[in-house]
Amino acid sequence: MIVLGLHFGHDAAVSVLRDGLILTTVLGERQRRIKHAMALDLQTLRRALEDAGIRLEEVDWCAITSTQKTELVATSRRNFALTLERHPADDSPSSFETLLKASGTDPRRLLGASILEILYDRPPDYPRERHACAAYFPEYKRLKKSELFRHGWLDVYCGLGRWAEVQTLAALAEADYSECLAGDHLRHGFHLPVTVTLEGRRLPGAFVSHHMAHAASAYYPSGMAEAAIFTHDRYSDGRSYHGGMFYRGQGHKIFPLTPHHLVLGTIYEDTGTAIGLGIIGAAGKLMGLAPYGTPSFAEERFVGNAYELAAAGIESPARDWMAHCLKQAAARGYDRSAFRDPARMTEPINADIAASTQQIFEASMLRTVEAFSGLLAASGTPSRALCLSGGTMLNCPANTKIAAAGTFDEVFVPPWCDDSGLAAGAALALWHNVLDRQPAVEGTRAVNASAYQGPKPDFDDLARLLRARGKRLRDEEVADPAAAAAEDLAQNRVIAWFEGRSEVGPRALGHRSILADPRDAGNWARVNRIKGREAWRPFAPAVLEEEAAGWFEGCPLPSPYMLFTAQVRRPEVPAITHVDGSSRIQTVGPEDGAFRRLLEVFHGLTGCPVVMNTSFNGPGEPIVETAANALDFLERSGLDALYIGARKVTRRA
Repeated sequence: MIVLGLHFGHDAAVSVLRDGLILTTVLGERQRRIKHAMALDLQTLRRALEDAGIRLEEVDWCAITSTQKTELVATSRRNFALTLERHPADDSPSSFETLLKASGTDPRRLLGASILEILYDRPPDYPRERHACAAYFPEYKRLKKSELFRHGWLDVYCGLGRWAEVQTLAALAEADYSECLAGDHLRHGFHLPVTVTLEGRRLPGAFVSHHMAHAASAYYPSGMAEAAIFTHDRYSDGRSYHGGMFYRGQGHKIFPLTPHHLVLGTIYEDTGTAIGLGIIGAAGKLMGLAPYGTPSFAEERFVGNAYELAAAGIESPARDWMAHCLKQAAARGYDRSAFRDPARMTEPINADIAASTQQIFEASMLRTVEAFSGLLAASGTPSRALCLSGGTMLNCPANTKIAAAGTFDEVFVPPWCDDSGLAAGAALALWHNVLDRQPAVEGTRAVNASAYQGPKPDFDDLARLLRARGKRLRDEEVADPAAAAAEDLAQNRVIAWFEGRSEVGPRALGHRSILADPRDAGNWARVNRIKGREAWRPFAPAVLEEEAAGWFEGCPLPSPYMLFTAQVRRPEVPAITHVDGSSRIQTVGPEDGAFRRLLEVFHGLTGCPVVMNTSFNGPGEPIVETAANALDFLERSGLDALYIGARKVTRRA
């Protein structure tokens, strides 16, 4: 059976599954060259089907999800259509649909839609939300509102009355939610059957709740037979399940248990924006800035979920946290002139706010995980395995402390834990949790857990592209690209490496990477200049899996996705060692193709099994996807060479 996963929110994507096996995931941002692109276009859909080797006529089901409060928008109303009706071929269960019918509620009354009004109907000076929407969907400037397909998105599904009660983490730690595991009613209550029309073909489909898609994107690829599942992201006031949930995975089933009422994502990202790290991407920068400071503003009253913060008098957590930090800074005589100044970002007023925010984030996450473990025990279903998903799970230091705490023996975070994993997550949730299917393909877990699920590169056009740029670029065929690239790195050249399928998720893992010698401290500043990034931002290493323990300590090994932070044990790699001695590592195993061989050769040449690895992209743009993208970057950057396919490409003098 073929299932198509469509995610319409920011980090929009299309995934194709066959019998539970992910065949491909194509991110809209990589096709449209718009970072975090929102809405879907026909190009992305067709690219996904082409890469999977699937014709639209072969698709059996369509799973649909979106970002909270983001309606479904496609750039052509001629090719997309949707109705809130069950398709005649759909005989799947839906507790939510049953609930709607019993109550006489029209599901259309529950739909939300605001993005197009924000873009087309509100004034240009409308604040943060409009800025982000315009960045994610700049096509609105050339497309009329009437040209777009648009359908409201459903954010409200089933629930329990007790979910609306005051639930501190302390109360959750003792709560019995075994009723949520007693049957299938609740787990079938977070989707709604619909009928989807793609390019004239009507398909059975389902809306899948945002956080159910997050949960599925982590649990099913984890290979765990059972697990606790914890999701959280920025969107939340802490009074509903829209900011994340606790789930229980058992076999092929995912049972919703309760919201946790965290507001950490909002606090963290809004603080990054408030200190001048930008409206988009502030959270990632804040994580890199925190080690420059000391957590001098952190206070216990800011640790916990929304109800605990409210009990401490904190009603607007992000705003109140920022006001607290600035008040403390003024009282302690901090130099306020550096506040929000990009040229002085690492000075104490900014760095200490970042470090303090990181500390309350970590403390709250640890307390939440402990509460979750207690809840599972009280519910008679303890677990030793934990899956994490949602944008906040990109926070590597927090993930590392969760793993080190030992509350759970095993912690799994997928490389696409942000919204880039939602298309695959929705499709997996439909296949397993809605249609009640077990994995039908041998080796599904190994394939589904791989980060390399993007489209295969098309090198057929590479020769033509190189001929067209022959006056500007020089290329040569190399018999062993990995060995040649390793030799360049050993000679302290900065190279780009383009291999195989692209990575899904926000971090390059050796298929679309810029690489440098980590032994030269100057490469930290040098590569930041090449990428157009702030000079203080750190870099991550890739290390041979079997050598990792000799060079790094303090994080779970192997660590293949750059989602845990280790401490550097040796001084020979200053370019990837952050100011606090930490490093966000990627271990590279035998399954990692030519990138693995590159590391092996570099190790043989230098005695160092580590290379600096950062994403192959410039400021404000997504990771490169195609050969043309890679050549464009080479032409305008300070890279020494690009290795792509069997060719080494350099700029002419």
